[in-house]
Amino acid sequence: MSLLKNFIHSASSGSKINNVPQVFIADKIFGIKQPSSDSAIRGNVAEPLAYYVMAKDPTEEQAIDYATKKWKKMGGTSNDELQFAIKCGFLIAKELESRQLKRPEKYQEKLYVDGTEFDLDKPIRGFMDFSYFKNVPRPLVIDIKTTKRVPSSIETCNYDHILQQSLYWKISGENRKFALLYVSDKKTNYLELNEADLRKGWQIMKYNLQLIERLDKKCKSKADWLLSFPYPNFRSQGTSFYFSDKKFKEQIINLYEGVIENG
Repeated sequence: MSLLKNFIHSASSGSKINNVPQVFIADKIFGIKQPSSDSAIRGNVAEPLAYYVMAKDPTEEQAIDYATKKWKKMGGTSNDELQFAIKCGFLIAKELESRQLKRPEKYQEKLYVDGTEFDLDKPIRGFMDFSYFKNVPRPLVIDIKTTKRVPSSIETCNYDHILQQSLYWKISGENRKFALLYVSDKKTNYLELNEADLRKGWQIMKYNLQLIERLDKKCKSKADWLLSFPYPNFRSQGTSFYFSDKKFKEQIINLYEGVIENG
């Protein structure tokens, strides 16, 4: 019997099972959700702010008010992170307009496909940031990444970002161009992904998604899931943003302490 009730594959799950399987298990098997941090919320403010700026051409005051309301609605608390998000939003719009790209035809375009098309039992879902179809040589998807440190090249960026776009490339039909736009409060870097990288990334992502399904067939209990991976190494993993929330970290520790005590 599957313990992954109503499970839908995603780029996030594919990365978590590889990088922090303990977080995947806490979420999908035990229903323990990782709290949203201000650094995670800032991207969800900067992106719609850029869209708003390109669509409405507001005054600076109107744009800042728009971002501030969205920040508060999403539960953001740090004013520094809010200001960072606002600066990122303006820079995203400026960078795209410098490339003769205006308001995207679709924002947060949803993808949902039957996994059986890709040798998977469960469906796959994704959301693409900015999708362009008009006035571009090929349909174009741009994924926005707000960050304190902008990578200089594809070779130095977070490989999970490439895997995410590889998944979207595959399930959207392999006919679109993909790019990553990294932005901080000071600079941007627009990095195009070539088809070879996308094709290779898809193979890796598919392997990770199939691993989830193999584990689901193998594990008959919640304890089986915990016992399938090492005790979290908080000396290394603990520096990750995944464990930045103290309560969440303690909840995961308690899961593993429980299975150790009970055998």
